[in-house]
Amino acid sequence: MTRLRSSDTPRIVVAVRRFVEKEVRPVAATLDHDDRYPHELVGRMQELGLFGALIPQAYGGLGLDTTTYAMVIEELGRGWMSLTGVINSHTMAALIVLNHGTEEQRRRFLPRLARGEARGGLCLTEPHAGSDVQAIRTVARRQGDTYLLTGTKMFVTNGREGNTFALLARTDPRADPPHIGMSCFIVEKGRPGLQVVKSISKLGYKGVDTAELVFEDFPVPADNLVGGVEGRGFKHVMSGLETGRLNIAARAVGVAQAAFEDAMRRVRAARGKAGAPPAAISDMATRLTAARLLTYWACGMKDRGSRSDLEAGMAKLHASETAQEVAVEAMRIHGDAGTRRTLPVERHYRDTPLMIIGEGTNEIQRLVIARQLLERWGDQPGALTSRAGEPEERKHMVLAVRQLVDKHVIPVAQESERGGRYPAEIVERLGELGILGAIVPAAYGGLGLDLRTFAIIVEELARGWTTIAAIVSAHLAVAHLLARFGKADQRRRLLPALARGDVTGSLAWAQAVTARRAGREWVLNGTVPSVDNAPHSAVFAICARNDRGRALCFLVERSARGARLSPPFETLGARGLDVCQLRLDGVRVPSALVVGDAAAPLGLARLGIAATAVGLAQAAFEAALRYSRERSTFGKPICQHQAIQLKLADMATRITAARLLTYSAAEHAGQHHELAAMAKIYSSETAYDVTLETMRIHGGYGYTTEFPVERYYRDAPRLMLALGGNDTERLELARRLRSERAGSFISRRL
Repeated sequence: MTRLRSSDTPRIVVAVRRFVEKEVRPVAATLDHDDRYPHELVGRMQELGLFGALIPQAYGGLGLDTTTYAMVIEELGRGWMSLTGVINSHTMAALIVLNHGTEEQRRRFLPRLARGEARGGLCLTEPHAGSDVQAIRTVARRQGDTYLLTGTKMFVTNGREGNTFALLARTDPRADPPHIGMSCFIVEKGRPGLQVVKSISKLGYKGVDTAELVFEDFPVPADNLVGGVEGRGFKHVMSGLETGRLNIAARAVGVAQAAFEDAMRRVRAARGKAGAPPAAISDMATRLTAARLLTYWACGMKDRGSRSDLEAGMAKLHASETAQEVAVEAMRIHGDAGTRRTLPVERHYRDTPLMIIGEGTNEIQRLVIARQLLERWGDQPGALTSRAGEPEERKHMVLAVRQLVDKHVIPVAQESERGGRYPAEIVERLGELGILGAIVPAAYGGLGLDLRTFAIIVEELARGWTTIAAIVSAHLAVAHLLARFGKADQRRRLLPALARGDVTGSLAWAQAVTARRAGREWVLNGTVPSVDNAPHSAVFAICARNDRGRALCFLVERSARGARLSPPFETLGARGLDVCQLRLDGVRVPSALVVGDAAAPLGLARLGIAATAVGLAQAAFEAALRYSRERSTFGKPICQHQAIQLKLADMATRITAARLLTYSAAEHAGQHHELAAMAKIYSSETAYDVTLETMRIHGGYGYTTEFPVERYYRDAPRLMLALGGNDTERLELARRLRSERAGSFISRRL
């Protein structure tokens, strides 16, 4: 995404980026192919202080917050993923000491860990115990002031090169449940009884050592029992995995970024040889952007001290799956050349499966996410929509809209939609609440809210009924267009009426409308196939192309001579929206009613569709979550069946990614038009997928009109098909990304 100014980027991130470009990338391929431990690079990481990244300065570390740490890991992952593993295992061990050790243990271990003199690792997995940590068999027997460890640990990163490990063992083998009999120890090499049996050969993740360690009555001082109390080790280790999952998410973003850059270089090199660029780069860019947003959102939650286990799990799940998909697409774009060892594409392809497996396989991760969703939200409304960290004004407005939706929209939506009735009373209430002037400047009678608040309001309305969201979204887009680009007399004449709801506006977008200059006027001809809320709108913002192909935006009143509306269409979904065809036959528009380039209204239209899609997906997800607790089969609620849990986890993760993309597009409206296109594509397809999955979860009941599920499903297609459809959007986005200028915004965080 956008490269941050040096004044905005933490200095350590700038230093790591420079280190990666100058020292890591030139040698990564050789080290990877030779499977050689990168001693010199690790030494440089030590000099940069990265081994103490999350260790407080009081103990000799850098004291970074989680977000900055993730930035560092992303940069390293972009250069060579193996380096992130060296840091991750070490950092997890350090955090166990920091968060759960005694003060004496902190003073004894943390300064050495921060300097990299003590090289940490995590001894957790065993030959028969991977994601199921409670199945470990390594035991620790107390003998005076010493514990004797016996057991085997697998897949220990830094196992050969490291010297200080956080190890989980059973101090009470008879404990039930097993985890209450587990304890964590800081194990230091140098005594008999520990043998590095072998370094494990791997598909990727080369260079960094991954070893099998065997302990036979290995002595560990009792002073190295973390926290000094037995039976707490399972919680200690699990808390460390939360940061480990954020590390996996950040490194996945870094690898995906590298693979995307390789693909874009290939696409640009082929420019002019064979027509349009592959549409796949649009999906690669969109998923990468969503993964980055989701990762830093989860990190931000942790930095604020909020509970973030669910968020870290979703970030890890989405980012790792994204890295896999982007790596595969990069190889497809390269063709046969992508399999050659002379290019880094094959390395990315080998590296990415590890992140699907590491810190808990994604299948297990989905089960954990589902359980956390049910634990936190159950059948309560508002799952995934925490407004923590939002400004108070925004929270109050959103709460008011939510209350209106719950009280006045949801109770009547099903019956009103079935009858295809225009929601006049609800629109009137929205006007009274000020929603129709939400983003109109206060000087013209509006609330003067920003576009992020606009997106949240539209999302909340769509949660109740997408018809309402479409009416408000189109109306506010016209108002915002006037406020930003309209002439002074236009603003004075129209904005107060739009803010009150006395006049309603709508967008009319079509490729086929032409604009011809005729003196001080423009003449519009063509047909807009579908205009939302057309019979109830007094003014349309119409996009048309002049004879040079430039798209301009014109304000046209419904009563204009030559403008004709068809009768409202009967539609699959969003009934009551009164969608009509608008025919323009020689409609004359004064030059004063040209309000600039069409990019701004198009961006707002995309943003409104994306926000509507998020709200629709949210409504469907809440219905699925609620029904999964109420419905039982085979003697238990269906939410306890693994198949349903996997669906709930994927739905929640997709919705969260779509929401973050939409909010980011709102915050950067006017700067990065690509973001609005990404948000529209991703969110609308998420809405379709989630509504279909909700129907699956409801079974036969979801197919009946007694439940709103079938309405959600009917409402979804129009969002994907709007503005020419997502396939057209993908091609246009791919063309923009192919240019160096437009494509560069994907390369760094916004």
